[in-house]
Amino acid sequence: MTQSHTLFCVVFPGFQLLDLTGPMAMFAAANHLSGAPLYTIRTLAPQAGLVPSSAGLAVQADLDARAAAAHVGAGSTVLMAGGEEEGMRVALKDRDIADLVEAGFDRADRLASVCSGSFFLAAGGRLDGCRVTTHWRSAGLLQRLHPRVKVEPDAIHIRDGKVWTSAGVTAGIDLALAMIEADHGRQLALDVARQNVVQRVRSGGQVQYAADLAGLEADDARLVRLTAAIREAPDRDWTVDTMCEAIGVSPRTLSRLCRNEAGLSPAVLVERARIDAARQLLVSTRRRIDTIARLSGFGHHQRMDRSFMRRLGVSPRDYRARFASPLTEETVS
Repeated sequence: MTQSHTLFCVVFPGFQLLDLTGPMAMFAAANHLSGAPLYTIRTLAPQAGLVPSSAGLAVQADLDARAAAAHVGAGSTVLMAGGEEEGMRVALKDRDIADLVEAGFDRADRLASVCSGSFFLAAGGRLDGCRVTTHWRSAGLLQRLHPRVKVEPDAIHIRDGKVWTSAGVTAGIDLALAMIEADHGRQLALDVARQNVVQRVRSGGQVQYAADLAGLEADDARLVRLTAAIREAPDRDWTVDTMCEAIGVSPRTLSRLCRNEAGLSPAVLVERARIDAARQLLVSTRRRIDTIARLSGFGHHQRMDRSFMRRLGVSPRDYRARFASPLTEETVS
């Protein structure tokens, strides 16, 4: 008889609903398709009872975090959901959740997070030196708060030893499928993915879902101004001299600004702005690929293809197929 693996899914008021229900649906499907209780799912919170999600729908937590900590051990996974900022702020101060996470590090087979649930795993310093990911919008903050953690902002999910982390929201489904494959083989994971009409392994990283690659959080007004200028005219010949002239700085100062404020070189700043311009044209028009390459500053489609594959992990055609609306106005010039 197959021994059941216990999943302790941790939520809190204001948690992201899909961070919980996405993985739960995959594990429940694994039970159904295998005909065996492979996974026992327990939902817990700071206090047992109804817990409201950020979507307004409440779920029933059958255990409180303090009681659950005593049950964590071999054959178990502690999985932390993420959520809205205010709910996260309160939950990160909860001692019982912190103790449960510590118990997971010490005694569970796996410790996992979906989206901003990674902040709970990092809070006690136990992730230092570990490779992790989180929602692309939260990756910079996680890295700043925990500089010894190796944050990989483009990954859909990462396994580093017993720690499993995933990107935002639906990436929890990818994480659960990877766990099912690790536990019970590729065929069951494929069967679960097919039943739920999802990809077992999605192509590309999570950066392709980011709303604005050029929307850099720079404090220096000069770099903000330069980024806006490049986005306004991506097809301009943005040499170092051109960029310096646009904001009135020397090449040395430009390099320092880009490095200190955005963590990239001037050339990469231009490339990211051009990728953003191309993405907007790909999803909002039906212009030809070579036309979009010219308008966004790449010159020819081969160069744009290389940039997309390097930065997003998908080709411009695949990006359009994935994100463009079928109602997009037809434009061929």
